[in-house]
Amino acid sequence: MHTLEEVRREYDRLDRLVGVDTSRIELRISKRAVRQLGSFRSPARGAGPLRITLSALILDDDEQFWDTVRHEYAHAAVYLLHPGEKHGHDRAWRDMCRLVGCNPKRLAPEQGRAAQLRRQRAKYVIRCETCGAESRYIRRGKAVDLMLRGRGRSLRCRRCGGSRFTLLAAE
Repeated sequence: MHTLEEVRREYDRLDRLVGVDTSRIELRISKRAVRQLGSFRSPARGAGPLRITLSALILDDDEQFWDTVRHEYAHAAVYLLHPGEKHGHDRAWRDMCRLVGCNPKRLAPEQGRAAQLRRQRAKYVIRCETCGAESRYIRRGKAVDLMLRGRGRSLRCRRCGGSRFTLLAAE
């Protein structure tokens, strides 16, 4: 199981490589973070702390853990090098990912221990009746709420664009 001390040591190493100082960035591990493996929070209008949050789901998956740690570091480093600019997952961020040694993709692949735990913990499954694609939800969010209210027609399938869905209880 990985710790925040390991993350801080890695960030100190990357700071020397990149030439920034991330020591003032707050690091957290969240048990509630299930949809995102990690996040970087920059303050709105300069107010509030900089924060990197990592999902507890990835603490036991070595490869996914370090890739996520470096992914969020890349966001922080780009923010510190270009204050006041919004970069998201643009070219500057992708270049930083390559420099620090992580996958320059916006989303982690749906594999590994974290994805397996998300599938196991899902309480709701929404299945597209057109193509059979399934989306799993741990919490009752907007999509599940629309289905429960009988207003699922306003949803669109990411794969085929269909609008006919079935709400299932997770296995």
